[in-house]
Amino acid sequence: MTFLDEVPFLKRMLEMGYTIALVVLISGIVGLVLAFPVKMLWNFVFGSILSINVWQAWALNVLMGILFGQKTSGK
Repeated sequence: MTFLDEVPFLKRMLEMGYTIALVVLISGIVGLVLAFPVKMLWNFVFGSILSINVWQAWALNVLMGILFGQKTSGK
């Protein structure tokens, strides 16, 4: 680690990379936890027609976030 102490920019970039990876990991875990109620609701309403699994419920959450997410103006 002495090399990282000599190059502070590299150390800062490495710390930023760890932070970004942690945020992505936590977001994925929260998304999967929130997919369970979507799965249960979908299977309750449409279970006789088509059942989905957790990964499909997670993908449905992502798709609905893209389509109906909060739109902000630049102001």
